[in-house]
Amino acid sequence: MDVPNVIAEGFGRFLGQRWRVLACLSLLVCIAIPAKADEVNFNIPPQSLSKALLAFSEQARVQLIVAVDVRRLPRSPGVKGVMDARQALDRLTQGTGLEYHFSSENTVTIRRRAEDANIETEEKGTEGQLAIEPIAVAPSAFEEIISVGTRMRSRTAAETPVPVDVISGASLSATGQSEIGRALQSVLPSFNFSSSSVSDGTDALRPATLRGLGPDQTLVLLGGKRRHTSALVHVNTSVGRGATGTDMNAVPAIALDRVEVLRDGASAQYGSDAIAGVISLSLKRGSEGQEFSVYRGATYEGDGDVLAVASSVGLPLKERGFVRLSAEYRDRGATNRAGLSAEQQYFGVDGVLNCAEMENAQACYDPREYEFDRRNFRIGDADSEQVAVVLNAELPIASESLFYAFSTYSNRDNISAGFYRRVTQVDRTVEALYPDGFLPLIETEIEDVSSAFGVRGVTIGGFDADIGINYGRNRFDYAVRNSLNASLGITSPTEADAGGLFVSQAALVGNFVKEVPGKSVALTLAFGGELRRERFSIREGDTASYADGGAYNEVCPACTEAPVRYQQGFQVFRGFSPENALDEARDNLALYGEVDASVANRFVISAAARFEAYGDFGSKITGKLAGRAQVLPAMSIRASVSSGFRAPSIQQKYFNSISTQFVEIDGASVAQERGTYRNDSEIAGLLGVPELNEETSYNLSAGVVFARPHFTLSADVYRINIKDRIAISSAIDIAKLFPDVRDRTGITNAQFFMNAADTHTKGLDVVASYDWQVGEKSTLEVTAAATWTSTRVVKESITSSIRGRDIGPLFSRQDISILEDWQPKSRASFGAIYRRGGFSLIARANRYGEYTVCEGACDRPVGEGQNVQTFSPKWLVDLQASYLVGALGVELTVGVNNLFDTYPDRNLIGQAGAGVLPGIIQSDGVFTFSRRAAPFGFNGGLWYVRAGFQF
Repeated sequence: MDVPNVIAEGFGRFLGQRWRVLACLSLLVCIAIPAKADEVNFNIPPQSLSKALLAFSEQARVQLIVAVDVRRLPRSPGVKGVMDARQALDRLTQGTGLEYHFSSENTVTIRRRAEDANIETEEKGTEGQLAIEPIAVAPSAFEEIISVGTRMRSRTAAETPVPVDVISGASLSATGQSEIGRALQSVLPSFNFSSSSVSDGTDALRPATLRGLGPDQTLVLLGGKRRHTSALVHVNTSVGRGATGTDMNAVPAIALDRVEVLRDGASAQYGSDAIAGVISLSLKRGSEGQEFSVYRGATYEGDGDVLAVASSVGLPLKERGFVRLSAEYRDRGATNRAGLSAEQQYFGVDGVLNCAEMENAQACYDPREYEFDRRNFRIGDADSEQVAVVLNAELPIASESLFYAFSTYSNRDNISAGFYRRVTQVDRTVEALYPDGFLPLIETEIEDVSSAFGVRGVTIGGFDADIGINYGRNRFDYAVRNSLNASLGITSPTEADAGGLFVSQAALVGNFVKEVPGKSVALTLAFGGELRRERFSIREGDTASYADGGAYNEVCPACTEAPVRYQQGFQVFRGFSPENALDEARDNLALYGEVDASVANRFVISAAARFEAYGDFGSKITGKLAGRAQVLPAMSIRASVSSGFRAPSIQQKYFNSISTQFVEIDGASVAQERGTYRNDSEIAGLLGVPELNEETSYNLSAGVVFARPHFTLSADVYRINIKDRIAISSAIDIAKLFPDVRDRTGITNAQFFMNAADTHTKGLDVVASYDWQVGEKSTLEVTAAATWTSTRVVKESITSSIRGRDIGPLFSRQDISILEDWQPKSRASFGAIYRRGGFSLIARANRYGEYTVCEGACDRPVGEGQNVQTFSPKWLVDLQASYLVGALGVELTVGVNNLFDTYPDRNLIGQAGAGVLPGIIQSDGVFTFSRRAAPFGFNGGLWYVRAGFQF
């Protein structure tokens, strides 16, 4: 097998086999090429300096960080002929007051000379254009150039009218985390990546959120293009319940040059979903800088072992083009922090179900009770094995235009567990198949594919155009093993394909940008459009996974006189049936316009408007106005106001299933079969459930920025009001409230997606950085960031009426609590990086603030029957030391995350398996830590080592 074959096969399923992956990674290393030749045949015509630098970057195949605004500087005379890169830069920057510095063989920093420090700049470009990029770890004295939140080129994060965080790929690697989601959480307090356990698909794909909002209220871009969401709908009780989101771990970190996070509403610029903000993933470019790394780690407890092998290789493509191929294999073992179960597992003498209440309990027990392994649950991270491949390529087709293409492929297999099924659960266990009960396992396979291609830099009517097509899809398949369909009796298989979910989007996109220079006012005009088709389907599972075999339990104690009907479908996850199966699609048209103005080098004003029309619910117009004013040489103020919206996801419109959910009733975890039905289903029509409408938002933010050499500080306050938030309703007791509907449909309880309530969110973000020289050979960089956020549900907005009848809130106290309380109210991150020669030492402290979780009725914060618990703030400390052997290009790293083995508070609510079996065990329950929400998980400390090679 060779790399061309891998590409030709479309990153096929065979990559899931471990030996083939390692072979692929080895080949990537073997085909790496030496550094670029010293001389290049440049052909850069006379033009603006900004375009000349873009052309230089492409022809020399180097990355640039531009720390100044080059728009008002003299035009470049151009460069033509064979010469080295330094000679070409000398000619391009002659008479501009700029200087350059090669910080590595393929990275150049452009900056103002000290005597010309009054030169200020900005430059504009097309969306997604990445010809000028920052180095992986830019010196903090130079601000990163951003590409999200503005159509202007070379606008730094400190110069934007809205807050933008920029995290380099090297910074992600320096966290010591093996997943992008966890890495972002380590450095961005406004980003949350909550863990839960025993939550079906959510165990395998965690919800990623900004500013305490939902995972579907943040838009993700890849290469400047809208990224597709996951097919998964979070239907269980966890952060993000009722929402969809994007799989943040589908793209390997080694393929990323940087991540930009826009912390502001941006629906008018980027479309639906950008209510909390935008996360933009930028891929590595160029043919230089080959990388290979091996990562190994495990928790202090000895489980959760991680092996990650990754490589990124660039190859030249004709004269100035490139193709870069990145790949990663990651294998992570499961963790288990379950407590011991004090539940009686077997029938006692004469079929007694509760021997603990007997006067002589020990004489009542089945002898097997004494030998039973009481750690019979698995609570923690799922087993996970992933292969991910990314291809990025550019090919110049003229002096200022190019063809681009990128593709991603990932396949992740996960194994998580459900509730243990005891022999005494007579409607769920067939004793002949599982005489000791069983722990059912859910296996999920997540396949994620995307690709985009187009042309950029073509001039049409004076506008620089970026026209392309992008496609993405996500497949989420379920399988169940070590389980059964009890209703089939002893004929039931013990494993089954339970079906799957599929979502895709295909889009034709055009963006057009034009610069209008002026002496006092310089404008950037932009407009564009998008035509997008979305598709969602549900695939039915094996017949055994959902069928009702009609069998009865006639052998259990008391069953001989009163047989018990077995539960239908596979235990832990009932498969999708033919009634659930569907294939739906919808179309969307979007048009936008934007004007950015720079006035007298001191003011920036940006205005945008967007029109979107969806084929299944209607149209919406949104707008945004933002501005920045430099009030002092080192101080600026900024503010924005915008309207936004989020269309109901196609998954929310059409998802339907019947699942087993364990809920707290009178202090006990009780299994319920809950049906989620489409809003256009028969039962929805009979009940008068309204059709889904879009969420609408109003976003207001204001901030201040201080920027001095080596030091930056920003503080931003914000308020986000959202109307008609979409959520899953509480379970409606159809049999009790609407017996006529039950008689007609046979359905006894149901839940639906609804526009459930309005919310108000407010908060404050603070970010600071400082770096200085320590002696002649050492540097120290210090960063600090903190966020405070609060979300409140407007109580009077909660829906409580169906079919003209007030049946009480359809959005329960627990549903309200998920939105308001299950994510930390505050977060803070402090980091320091010390470098001396090839040695570096990184220390980081993360504070996770208070959060509250509740169960059932959520009405007892203290005392007997407590079902509300507030978890106290926790600090996590990480340490990492690295040494670069320059002559070999090898960097060796050792580190510890969560150095002091910090865990969340012990769980006091929603327990299972708690109690006393006299003479055997006394236990507080199997859920040692909350399975519902854990902002930083509950695995404890983790050590790791990494070897990296660059050549």
